[in-house]
Parts: sequence; structure tokens; C-alpha cells
Amino acid sequence: MSNQNPPPGDYPPPGNYPSPGEYPQQGGYQQGGYQEQPVAPKNTVGTIALVLAILGVLFSWTIVGGILLGLIAIVLGFIGRSRYKKRVATNGTVSLIAIILGFVAAALSIVLVVVGVGLFNAVGGQDFTDCISNAGSDSAAQQQCADEFQQNVENQYDDSTPN
Repeated sequence: MSNQNPPPGDYPPPGNYPSPGEYPQQGGYQQGGYQEQPVAPKNTVGTIALVLAILGVLFSWTIVGGILLGLIAIVLGFIGRSRYKKRVATNGTVSLIAIILGFVAAALSIVLVVVGVGLFNAVGGQDFTDCISNAGSDSAAQQQCADEFQQNVENQYDDSTPN
């Protein structure tokens, strides 16, 4: 024997279905519209800052590469962060990374310049610059200065020569 009655529940009478447009609203959809799709992250200023910061780190052995590109990346990174906080840009992390890498590039470049100047002076660089300055435009005297400087460097770092 089969039971032909539907399971218990609150069902509309047969043939009495809601007409189109009267269906109950489903979750996540707005009446008469559509749900907004997620937007891809955009932060052009932050992206430019990140590219400059990466280039600054890669070229930190130069003053222009490290210090200048690093400082520009820092400034643009702060502009990108500001735009993110004002909800004009959507990806603030890119700007934050650019700021950090910009500081790293500038600091690394400064350290390398200071170390380089220190090493240059340690091997007699000041004597070389004085010699070149005194030589003026005399190319033979300039060459003699370069030869003496090269000899000083070789003597300083040659293991067989006592210091």
C-alpha cells in the first residue's frame, strides 16, 4: 500500500504558485539588480613605487640607483598608501612593500658608498686625488699618478710583501 500524501509541511494549494517577480529574495542578490563582482587589485602608484624600489635594490651599488630610486620609491609608496587609506586604491600592501624596499635600497647604497670611500682612502686614495689635482691637464703626470696608485694598492694587498 503506498501513501500518496506529501510529507507534512506548509505547501501552497495546488496550482497556486507565485507569479514571476513575487518569488522571495535569495541571499546575496539585490532585488532588481545583481551582486557586485570583486574587483582586481589596483594601485598604479604603488606598483610604480614597487618597480622603482626593486630597481633601487638591484642598483644599490650606485648612488643614483640606490639612493635616488630608493627615495623616489619611498615617496611614491607613501602616496600609494595614502590613496589606499582614502579608498581610491585597492592594494595597499604593494605600497608598503615599496616603502620598505625603498628604505633598504637607500640604506644599502649609503653603506656601500661609505665603505667604498673608506677603502679608497685606506689604499691611498687621498694621495691619488691630490696627485691628479696637481697634475692638471698633463696626461703624462696623470698617468704617473695612476701608476703610483696602482702600485700602492698592489703593495697593500700583496701577500708576499711585508706591510
